[in-house]
Amino acid sequence: MTRIRRGFTLIELLTVMAISAILLGLIIVPLIQSFNLTRLAQTYAAVQSTARQVADRIAREISNGSSVRDNSGAAGMVAVVVPGQDGTPTEVLLPYAKIDIVDPAAGDPSAVRDGAFVNPDTGKADPTMSVPRGQPVLPAMPGLSLTRYFVGLADPLQTAPDGTVGPGRYTNPYDGLLMVKSGAKDNLYVLYRAQVPVYRRNATTGRVEPNTDLFDFDGTGQPVLDDPFFFVLRDSEVGTGAAAAKIARIRQWLRYANVVTELNRFDSIQPVYNKATRAVSYDGNVPRLIPLVQFKPTQLSKEPATGMVSIRLGEESDSMTSYGPDVYRTEFGAWVDASIRHYAYDAGQTTGPYQVGRFGGGVPGFSVFAYDPTSGGSDLTGGTELFDVSAYSDAVATGSPYPFGNAVAAANGRSGWMSDVNLRNLFAPFTVNAKTGRILTSFGVDEIGDWDHGGTNNWPTTSTGDTVGPAGAAANAQFTDPTRGINNAFNKHYLENENLRGVLHRFIDLRVTPGAGSVASPLHPDPTIGFRKARIVPGSEVVIGPDQNPGANYGRPVRYTRTTRTPGRNQYRINYNDLAEPDYSLFGLSNPPADYDPNDFVSAVFQPRFKVGYLQLNSDPATPLPSGNIEVYYRFQFSQRRDVFEVDYDTRQVMSVLLTIRSYPQSSYPEPQAVTLTATGTVRNFTR
Repeated sequence: MTRIRRGFTLIELLTVMAISAILLGLIIVPLIQSFNLTRLAQTYAAVQSTARQVADRIAREISNGSSVRDNSGAAGMVAVVVPGQDGTPTEVLLPYAKIDIVDPAAGDPSAVRDGAFVNPDTGKADPTMSVPRGQPVLPAMPGLSLTRYFVGLADPLQTAPDGTVGPGRYTNPYDGLLMVKSGAKDNLYVLYRAQVPVYRRNATTGRVEPNTDLFDFDGTGQPVLDDPFFFVLRDSEVGTGAAAAKIARIRQWLRYANVVTELNRFDSIQPVYNKATRAVSYDGNVPRLIPLVQFKPTQLSKEPATGMVSIRLGEESDSMTSYGPDVYRTEFGAWVDASIRHYAYDAGQTTGPYQVGRFGGGVPGFSVFAYDPTSGGSDLTGGTELFDVSAYSDAVATGSPYPFGNAVAAANGRSGWMSDVNLRNLFAPFTVNAKTGRILTSFGVDEIGDWDHGGTNNWPTTSTGDTVGPAGAAANAQFTDPTRGINNAFNKHYLENENLRGVLHRFIDLRVTPGAGSVASPLHPDPTIGFRKARIVPGSEVVIGPDQNPGANYGRPVRYTRTTRTPGRNQYRINYNDLAEPDYSLFGLSNPPADYDPNDFVSAVFQPRFKVGYLQLNSDPATPLPSGNIEVYYRFQFSQRRDVFEVDYDTRQVMSVLLTIRSYPQSSYPEPQAVTLTATGTVRNFTR
């Protein structure tokens, strides 16, 4: 009996294999895809968590710092090196990719034994401590260290097989934008945090010195804190004498720094590219890059600055209702790139020309410009320069004489505006304190002048004249010569105007009283000499004259006191603003001329009592002023009661942190997972 063996034919086997492959594909492919999606979700969650933690930490440290260093321009730039269009290493500067938070002083820097700081935990001198440690010293003042966040290469130095050290190279094997995709180990740009001592105590000398391990130095021996290449060994430095020192500094930075993002698969830069074609944008050979970590001052627009109190106890006068502040303040300080618009509504101005304080426009530094909206263009580029604020600040900082006069002369030398009466009438200069966020519209009378005046103080000075009253002057003509001083002028007018004797004063008209060196007063009524908007800052005056009280000090210089009543000995009364003028016919006088006339009695003697700068002195006919000089210091301001200052500025007191974290979950998926967060940190300890 023949036995028949049964089996599968080749066709059957192929059929089964095909069906199995289809079934496995239906099962395994979704399984693999689910793994990929899980990996993507895990990466996205990790990116979110990292971004949130980093942003919150930076904002918290900004709030706890004593200040934040200016990181505009080169001060906030970090250099990165990436492949250019031709593949060669190319340097790119990233703006706002670095922030320096000045740490508050901690511990007791005077607690030193044996050349070392005392450790507050052990109470022993610790030679390993380069800066004091412990609780912050309140009120918070800047310490010796700073906390720096910056974008840098994960491995900034590479060691060759022969042991030589060279620059690290950016390696992104994932997205194929700046270089081809590969299986190479990545070397991406990450975010570092480093708390470093800028100054430290020298264990040998005991003196606090700049940290030579971390910073290079400028010509004055101070540490260079704003070098964009501080963490980059440049190709041009390799093989030079500076290379060894640079490598040592980078290694010290690595010792102090730690990566606050992930070390691998996280990148903090992104090239600008077309998503459809994936073509990178280049400027010549240099790729356009976006820093994914940016530390920027917060921008505020059109903030009206608040005028400080201008009416204070003890400064009452007949014109106090028209007092205007000379100090204006914004909510935040630490200005960066501010522009200030000044509108003078007290003069009835609702439209028309106004002033703008700004940088640029072909003028070095910060200046005040007059701008007419009807002229067209932008007030940030057009207008006539009136006052060079930078020249004023430089003169004050260096102790140079006459900063106001030199600031006016610098602007006039470039624009020639002083001969234009309309611009003189609009002129209301101001200075700025960017750190405190303040605008100051007043200046000292001793700041007027130029180099030809030999550095004199320029206080308005007037001789008291001959020490006789009208009774003693009646028989001697020289005692009524008004050019000889205050007593003589009073005697003349007292004797010649019998019907006005009860209202005549010994006085100084600060409008026409020149300073030392014959410097004209800013209050001068002639519009081609003085300035229409100039007023005296209430309470700023200092009056020095001979002591009028009998005794051992009679005639010696003393400071007079202000009164709002009729002045007695060693007293004065002053007008800070113009007062309402009376009907002159009630005094038997004709109206004064439209322009000041020094030879007209009403214009030069009677009308001034209603004008700014009128300084009334003891006018008892029987008590002449002692022989000597009366010197007057005052500050003059240009702002008025209803003036408005509108400020556009970026403030380092409130820093904005824009943080985008990109993570590459796997090599087969070129598009990274990205999360962008924004946080703000206010420097709570900022000293205004």
